[in-house]
Amino acid sequence: MSIRRVGADGEARDLVGDLVRADEQALVLLPAGRGPVTVPREEIRALRKVPPRVVRPSSGVDDLQRLMALGWPGVQVVRMGGWSLHVGDGLSRRANSCLPTGNPERELGRAVDDVAGFYRDRGLRPCFQLAARSWAVDEPGTALDDALAERGWTVAEPSQALVRDLRSAQPESPNTLEGLQWAGHPSKDWLAVEPSSAARERVATVVPAHYATLRRAGAVIAAGRLVLTQDWAGLSCLAVTPHLRGRGHGRALTIGLMARARELGARFCYLQVADHNDSARGLYQSLGFVEHHRYHYRERVS
Repeated sequence: MSIRRVGADGEARDLVGDLVRADEQALVLLPAGRGPVTVPREEIRALRKVPPRVVRPSSGVDDLQRLMALGWPGVQVVRMGGWSLHVGDGLSRRANSCLPTGNPERELGRAVDDVAGFYRDRGLRPCFQLAARSWAVDEPGTALDDALAERGWTVAEPSQALVRDLRSAQPESPNTLEGLQWAGHPSKDWLAVEPSSAARERVATVVPAHYATLRRAGAVIAAGRLVLTQDWAGLSCLAVTPHLRGRGHGRALTIGLMARARELGARFCYLQVADHNDSARGLYQSLGFVEHHRYHYRERVS
C-alpha cells in the first residue's frame, strides 16, 4: 500500500509498505528496510494499492538479498526494524542467520547483542549474512562487516549471488530435457539424491516450489528446486548423485530448471554458489550467469 498521511505537525508524508494489519483505529504497514509503522486512520489523506517493489539484475544488493530470502526464508522470520532474523531448524546458515538490510532501529552495539541473544536463546550459533558488490568499497554491508570483525565475529562460507536474464538465448540440446520430472513436493527420490533430513524437507517446503528430478536409465541421478518470486526464479538444492558427477547431468538439470522457469513466466533467475565450488561456478558461468554481489557469514563462536 501507498499512504499519504498528515501528522500533528501538519506535514504530509508518504509511506509505502506491506499492509500487515488494519482495524477501525489504524493501519500497520511494514516498509522495506524498516520496522512496522502504525498509521492512525485520522492521519490518512489518501491510500492505494501499488505493485511490489520492482527488482532487476541492475537493482541494489539489499533489494536482491530481500527477494532471495523470500525463496528460502527458514521456518520462522522475526523482524528487528529493517533486519530480518531467520530460523530454520539449524539447517544451513542461510536459513539460520540475520539478514541485516535496512535499519535495525536501535544502536548498533545493542542490535548486534540482540541478534546474538536471539539465536543463543534458540540453541543456535549467532550468525549474520553480509553482502556487498565488493568488500573493497564503502557500502552498508562492508561497514557492518567491519564492525562485526572488530567484535570478534568470524567469516564463514564466502559465496556469490549469480543472476541471469532468462529472456536471452538459452543453450539447449535435443536430449537436455529428457527424463526431467516435476512435482509440487519433495518426493522420496528427490530427497535421496543427497543426504537429507526432516529439517531439510521442512525448510524446503515453507514456500510453494517446484521440485525436479532427472532420470537416466530409470534411475534418479540429479534433483533441484525452483521457486518463483515476482518475475524471478530462484534455483536451489541442485545436486547430482556423487559417483555420477562430471558427466553433464548438472548442466542438463540447470538448463531444465531454467526452461521450466521461462514456461512459468519468469524473466530473471538467481542462484547462490560457494566460492570453493569451482566446478559449479564454472558451470553456471558457462550458462550465462553473472555475479551480482558477494556475501559471506559472520558467526559468533564464543
